[in-house]
Amino acid sequence: MTVSKHGGHPTRGRFYRHARTVLIGLASLYVLAVVLVMTPFIQTHVLYAHHIDFWWYNKFDHPENYGLAPGKTVNLKVQSADNTTLGAWFIFADSFYRQLPYPPPPNADFSFPRRQQIPLALQARPTILFLHGNTGTRALPLRTVVYTALTARLDANILAIDYRGFGDSQGHPSVQGVSMDARAGWEYLMSQGASPEDVLILGHSLGTAIAGLLSAELGREGVHPRGTVLMSPFSSVRTLIDQYYLFGLLPLLKPISMIPMAPRLVTWSLVHRFDTLTLVPDIKSSVLIAHADDDKDIPSTHSSTLFDAFLAPHLPATPALPANPLSPDTWDNYTTQEALRANKRGDVVQTTLVDGYGLYEEIKPAVVATEGRKIALLRTERGGHDIGRVEGVQDAIGRMFGFY
Repeated sequence: MTVSKHGGHPTRGRFYRHARTVLIGLASLYVLAVVLVMTPFIQTHVLYAHHIDFWWYNKFDHPENYGLAPGKTVNLKVQSADNTTLGAWFIFADSFYRQLPYPPPPNADFSFPRRQQIPLALQARPTILFLHGNTGTRALPLRTVVYTALTARLDANILAIDYRGFGDSQGHPSVQGVSMDARAGWEYLMSQGASPEDVLILGHSLGTAIAGLLSAELGREGVHPRGTVLMSPFSSVRTLIDQYYLFGLLPLLKPISMIPMAPRLVTWSLVHRFDTLTLVPDIKSSVLIAHADDDKDIPSTHSSTLFDAFLAPHLPATPALPANPLSPDTWDNYTTQEALRANKRGDVVQTTLVDGYGLYEEIKPAVVATEGRKIALLRTERGGHDIGRVEGVQDAIGRMFGFY
């Protein structure tokens, strides 16, 4: 039998060469992925994914093509503060829609009388300003089924907007831009006669960061919406990137976190710095955070972090880690403070476990009575990333914000 010049088996030598080639290839792909993530152009398209659409040709002026009832939805154009034109849908609450004449007149008619009904609908029922996540448009089937559920189960009107760069909206997305777009949706509702206390701001996924920006802006102005719902939120883009798994398997930035200064370089490279966690002190409305533990896109720990931030002012300060970890007295003091904080949390938070469904935590009404609001976290066992489709979540929204 022929032996290699190093005395090894030729098959084994070939195996090692192939293995080395594969490892070098994987390492190269990893480095390329990290470099791409740090590139502003790629960041924008990965974060917003606004050019990804699942329809070859959208006909937003025919919402019935996407499963919505004929004449139930009005196709609109909304103007943002910088004169960017945005596409939007106003969807009537079921009880109001059933009072309208049927069949509706043609949608192509620009005197379409349904548009004139919007102020009446706003007076009749509360309205949800729906801020969707990345990818697709307001016509995405995963979103239209949520519109249908909310207009039926909550009997709410819905204004769903497409941010700049999405759908038939003009422009290109940015943090400042999409924040203006959310405000444009709010101002449109106000211009049509809605009262702030009748408008619920609801964001999903990326839309939670945008909802947070709008709610914080209104809070700083002393404007009080009906509330804010954050479905499948992330605490900040930076934290999300830290925990992101490529293809759901490979931790994208974990390896470079071991390289000195590398995490700081990634932070420096971020262009779209959504950070809902820092907005918590400015959000003055009632807040419901909803997340599924089986969410494969955004870990539910992000929601727990946000809830804890709302809870923090009502608890003793988090103790600092001991300066001398070898000192028993220092550790005893630290553990005592941690225990006191945990006990206080039990006094402040009311926890309800629903067997087979999930956990509902709410800051007790007496604790936030002076703030005139409610703060709650709903973590379901199932529901995936699109938790808005879960009936129990819809019911939680209805009960907390007075739709029932």
